[in-house]
Amino acid sequence: MGMPRLTIRYGAAAVAAIMAAIYLLIGLGVLNVGGTDGDRAFLWVFGALAGGAFLLGAILLVAVDRRWVWVAGLLFQVFVYWAYVDVSKTRTPPFETWGITLRIVQLPLLVALGYLAIRGSRLAPR
Repeated sequence: MGMPRLTIRYGAAAVAAIMAAIYLLIGLGVLNVGGTDGDRAFLWVFGALAGGAFLLGAILLVAVDRRWVWVAGLLFQVFVYWAYVDVSKTRTPPFETWGITLRIVQLPLLVALGYLAIRGSRLAPR
């Protein structure tokens, strides 16, 4: 029968909340991702926006069970992976510890959203 949808949603919400916290700590300068002091303002905005997006994802995972939300979330996760690799061409160093860590932590979220998007809810219209 598999794992209940609610367990998958709550597990994915926990992962999204962890990612939100890491992004916010990067934005606050607590976690170092390299760069220069001139990048501080950018990192603050980036950390706040990325952290906010993942926090919103965590809230949605707890609050709703709609296929279109999971499809949108899945597309967002794929975009985040693509953007990380694409921006690496212009960054020094191209890949850093926290970025790689976030991509690894993000994998179960990607899988959970894929499952939720493909399976849909039996209780909600598809």
